[in-house]
Formats: sequence, structure tokens, C-alpha cells
Amino acid sequence: MAMHKYRLLTLVTVCTIFAIPNIFAQKVNKFPQKTDPLYKKVEMFDKLMLGNHWNEGAIMQHVIFPPAGLEQPIVGSQADCLDPTSEMLAAYSHKYAITKDPKDRKIANEIFEAILKLEKVTGVEGLVARSFNKTNEPLWHEEVMWYHEWHQSTSMPGYRWLGDLSADKFTSIFYGVGTFWELCADAEYKEKAASLLDRFIGRVVDSNFKLTDLDGKMTLWGNFCPDLPHQELNSLEMLAALKVTHHITGKERYNAAYQMLIDRYHYDDHQINSKILFPKEWRNVGDDYHAARSLYMIMRLETDPSLLNKYRMNLNRHWYDWKDIEFTWESNIWFLMVYKVLTGEDIFTEEKKQGIKDMWGFERNTKEFKIPQKDGSFKMVRSEEERTAAAMIRNYWFGRFYGIIDEKW
Repeated sequence: MAMHKYRLLTLVTVCTIFAIPNIFAQKVNKFPQKTDPLYKKVEMFDKLMLGNHWNEGAIMQHVIFPPAGLEQPIVGSQADCLDPTSEMLAAYSHKYAITKDPKDRKIANEIFEAILKLEKVTGVEGLVARSFNKTNEPLWHEEVMWYHEWHQSTSMPGYRWLGDLSADKFTSIFYGVGTFWELCADAEYKEKAASLLDRFIGRVVDSNFKLTDLDGKMTLWGNFCPDLPHQELNSLEMLAALKVTHHITGKERYNAAYQMLIDRYHYDDHQINSKILFPKEWRNVGDDYHAARSLYMIMRLETDPSLLNKYRMNLNRHWYDWKDIEFTWESNIWFLMVYKVLTGEDIFTEEKKQGIKDMWGFERNTKEFKIPQKDGSFKMVRSEEERTAAAMIRNYWFGRFYGIIDEKW
């Protein structure tokens, strides 16, 4: 009778496990409390990101767990994966600059290697993918989620990659790789980082300052071209990219391109109006983020007083909005940190410091997903999902590096 009860209990346990297929899908399941100290929240969200969002070094912005996802939870919207990848690369670069821990450098190296893989998977030197997945068959999210420019890799058999790179991902690359080169890379990786930027930015320059795709045509949001009307923000991003690439590679062609865009096409004047202030409805926090990263990189490298003054005019336009900004998005807090680093002004009130201490990553949600079937129908599947905490983690180590955040917080 006792043996019968044991067998029954075992059967019930096994059935329960298989009835809830996502019970062991997530590698990391421990979340912090919102009342925890900041350093503890960052540590726990970091484990969640590296455990659940790691895709061969690339950081997934969005993962959907089984049954809608896979055993390796890489299914999800992936158009913006270069953003969290660059944020985690910057985070670990700043962290290594503080700790000098070889483990931190190793993680940064692996994230950088993933960016190299984003180039390799396309099969074209200097062409970088938005994301990649190790799969021979299209995954269901390719059809129904934002962005459909998926390709089967010819250079890495068994992989698929997402194309049509845009100006914001362009910014992610020179920001993340530039920060890695500056703070974390050893001699070998400095050379790798310089070579990557040389190939990537060089390809854009060779294409008359356009991001071009696999077919050689300009991508949807890849226009930095002086011969085409383009956004003021794109002028800033291109100048920043050229300044960073010249600094890292030492190649005169990038300085010459930088000066040409200023002398002949007045990109220095054009970039001042990157920030749209009025009407208020046109203000775009996403554009602010790309401007903040560009200004952070270029203003620390530029030495010409006249150009620095024009970049400061751009920063001041952003500050007009940022000084009253609500911390509804984690990168909003970083805008203020960047402003302080670039100006030296003491702008962190107790209220703003509390906003930093209250930083949060994400909640794990449960949603229904509409999954296409081979016969043309759709199946509704309920699964858990996670968004990204990479910006929060970057904010923390950036703030620690610049003395804005106390390690005891």
C-alpha cells in the first residue's frame, strides 16, 4: 500500500511538471524587491539578464518562454537587440574599470564577440545584423512581430539574421564598442574593436554616408547622406561616429570625412537642432537617447572650442526638456548623468537621487501569443515573457564610475 502511494505521488508530480511546461524553462527566477538597496536590485537583474537573455553573447531585448518560446528562450521581438547588447557591453566596461575583475572583462569580451558575430553572420564585411538566431528554420515570431527582414545565413550555416539596420543601432555600435575600447579592452581586443569600427563605419562612408543592406540599397532609417534631406539627429550621429572611429583607429580618412561634413555641408550647424522642443507632442524620448549617447561620445573627444560650443548648444536644448523629465523610462535617468558628466554642473537634487535609488528593471508578465501554423491558421498560446533591464544595469555602473552613485545605495 505504501509503495502504491509512492508511485501515485510520483505520477502526480511528473504529470504536474509536464502540465506546466515553463516551470523549469527560465534559468533564473529570483527577482529583487522594490525596497531592496539599489546594488542588490542591480545584482539580481544582472543575473536575470545574463541567465535568461543571453544569446551567444548578444542580449535579447525580449524573451518569450516555453511553450510559446524555445528551450533556449530566444523567441521574441528582436529589432532592437543591439541596444541592450551595447548597454550591457558599456555596463561591464564601466564595471571592469572599477573592479579590475577578470570575470567582468571576460563577460564584456563575450558580448563584444557577439557584435563581431552580428557582422560575420551577414557574410558581408562591415554589414552588421540587428540580431541572429541559431536555427535552420524560420521561427514563428519572424512573421508576426515587428521587422521582417530575416535571412538565412550563408556564412554561418544554421543561423538566421535580421537586417535593415537603422541609425539608432548605428549609434549603439559606436557607443558600445567605443566605451569597451576606452575602458575595458586589452591590446588584443582594442585591435579587434578598432578593426570592427573601421569596417563598419568605413562601409557607411564608402556608401556616401548611407547605411546599406545586403542588396546594397539604403536601409529604411539609414540616411546620413549630405546629398539627401535627413534629420538633424542623423547629422549628430554621423559626426560622433566619425570622431570616435578616428580616435580609435587613428585613420585620417575619418577625420577628413568629419571635417568635410562640417566645412562643406555644415553638419555642425545642422546638429544643433537635433532636439525638437515645440510642439511638445513632437518630443521623442527615443531620439533623446540617441542624442545623449552621441553627445557623450563626441563632447569628450572634441577639442575645437567653436565645435564644442555648438555641441553644448545641442545639449542645452535637450536640457530644457530633461530638467523637468519624469523617470518613467530607465534611460531618462541616464540623460541627467550624461549632462552632469559633460557640464560638471551639480544637478542631482535629493529627489533625483531618490529616482536613481528607485531604478527598476522589469516585471515578468504573462501574455497570449498568436502563433502561425503551417496550414495558415493561428494558435493562441499563453506564456511568460521578460523585457530588458540592460539600461538600468548600465546606468548603475556608469553612475558608479563617475561618482554619481554611492556603492552603499
